[in-house]
Amino acid sequence: MPGSPGNFDSLSQMSRPIKLHTPPAFTADIVADARERIGEILDDLARLMTEYSSDIEVWGSAVTTAGWEIARLGQWLGLEGEAVLLLGGSSYPDIAEHEGTSASNVYNRVGKSLTLAPYAKAAGATTRVTAEGLETARRDYALEDPAAASLEADDRAADGSLADRIPRILVSGPVKATEIVAALPDYRRSSVLSTLSILAREGAVTRVGHGVYALPPREGDETVEPG
Repeated sequence: MPGSPGNFDSLSQMSRPIKLHTPPAFTADIVADARERIGEILDDLARLMTEYSSDIEVWGSAVTTAGWEIARLGQWLGLEGEAVLLLGGSSYPDIAEHEGTSASNVYNRVGKSLTLAPYAKAAGATTRVTAEGLETARRDYALEDPAAASLEADDRAADGSLADRIPRILVSGPVKATEIVAALPDYRRSSVLSTLSILAREGAVTRVGHGVYALPPREGDETVEPG
């Protein structure tokens, strides 16, 4: 059963050099959203501490609220980071040694991450990612390799590759990533998000908000104010 000494010994041997080129696009979007939220919290905290520097009740409430919210987001980021390390080839003991904790602690909590939750199974009051679940997750995310995503797109798109189709969706203006995925039902979500990331790095599309993409402005689109 999960968590028994024999099964956990097998989990400790799961370290393999998969090494994705980039973190999973889904996780990268999650982390970007969390980073923005932390930035907003810190900005609000700085404002409140300045405006109410002589009001101990407001000042203290602002610090308390910000502290607990950042702690919650910090735990969330930690779980997603551990999930990515596991996908990249690290083992539970590898991560535990790096963090100064036990492998069982990592094993018992990483199933709560949004990245690995689809591969986790309930074991009593705990949700764990078994060796089999992690193998499946690794196979799925290995397909986010840009080369693999490109080959898949070329094979399945009769009217152009996935990299060709995404910019056409953006012709009418900015579009949310979720809407882009919905407009391309023949492709896996991970393939669409991975290709979006590649196009953004190449400058073929521009990220104009959290999870919102648009075509980059052309020189002729810029309005020049008369002198």
